[in-house]
Formats: sequence, structure tokens, C-alpha cells
Amino acid sequence: MKIARFLLGLAVLVIAIACNGSSAATHPDTVSAESVALQQGDVSGMQRCAGSGDIDTVLLSQKSRDPFAYAENAAVWHRWKRAGAKEAYLAVYGRTGRDCAAMTSAGPGAPTGGLVVGLVVKYKDAAVAASGFKATSTLLGFGPKDLLFIRLAGGSVVTGSDTGLGPQSRVGSGTVAGSTYYFAFWQNKDFDADFMGYNVATTDANTAVMDMNGRIR
Repeated sequence: MKIARFLLGLAVLVIAIACNGSSAATHPDTVSAESVALQQGDVSGMQRCAGSGDIDTVLLSQKSRDPFAYAENAAVWHRWKRAGAKEAYLAVYGRTGRDCAAMTSAGPGAPTGGLVVGLVVKYKDAAVAASGFKATSTLLGFGPKDLLFIRLAGGSVVTGSDTGLGPQSRVGSGTVAGSTYYFAFWQNKDFDADFMGYNVATTDANTAVMDMNGRIR
């Protein structure tokens, strides 16, 4: 009788472990492009801009405002998806509403108070993300040309592990016509992330970038 009870208990335990294992295996991945993207707490004193959202929403909005830019960005995003990109999220924060409006082609021009923009792309795996980091294409204005701009302006560019973001990373900063620029591009696991800060203190921009990177796990 004792042996029967022991075997019954063991069977229940095995079933429980199997069920828990199955549940863990099918549990959805909670780290998304949106969860890694810029958050309110990353950028003190700024408001979230209406232009923020997942890539499909951003492109749909751009389609009516700027059909030519939409066609270019939609084509790039289509190629990236075929290469293994799963999702992307754009987060924009401005010091004022006018700064947010500067993100649109019909906006009032350059932001006057400060602006930060972050684009996060999640790929199917780290190998594809590494290939994406090395690509030369531009999406929503982000690309290698930003660091070329910093170099031509006489700013500083740091690459690799010295950035604090890992071997696949580049960070540049500089001042042009009285305005400060900060760019960061990096790959971590199956994510590629891009960041741009305009008229934002370098220490604040760096903190926001490190906060984003810290959410990748």
C-alpha cells in the first residue's frame, strides 16, 4: 500500500514537472522592441511625441504626410523583414510640442528646446542582428551617415567596447552651429538600437542609451 501511494505521488510529481516545463517553453518572450525603446523615465523633463509607435503605425502615418519618404522607408523595412527583422519601435521625446513637431516634414524646422529619438529593431536571432548592424541602409533617417556627419563636423566618434555598449557599437557627439548632437548605434543579442539626441546634455543622452541597453536581456 505504501509503495502504491509512493508511485502515485511520483506520477503526480512527474506530470506537474512536465506541465510546468511545457508552460515555460511556450511562454511568450516579454522583451520586445517597444519594451527596450526609450521610456519616459529615461529622459527627464521631456514629453512623449505623437510620432512614436511601432514601425507599421509610423509608416502608415508617414504615408499620408510624406509619400516619397514612406515609399523609401517601407521598401527598406520590407528588405529588413525578409532578412530576419521581426519588429521595430520608434520612440520620440521633445522638450516642447514645437520640438516634437520638428520631427515631421511639415514641422516648424529644427527643434529649439531638445529632442531625443530612439529606434529599436528586434531580429529573429543575434546573428541576423549583427548583420543588420553592419548594413549601410537607412530607416527613418537612422544610418551610418549620422556618424559621418559627426566626423565631418569635427566631433568625436568612439567604436567598439570603449562605448560601454559592447563590441558592436558606435557613439558620436559634436556641436554644429551652436547645437549639440549625440548619436549611438549598437547591437546587443537579437536587438539593434539607434539613438539620436539633439540639444541634450551628453551625460543625459548617455544615461538614456544605457537605460535602453539595460532592458535587453
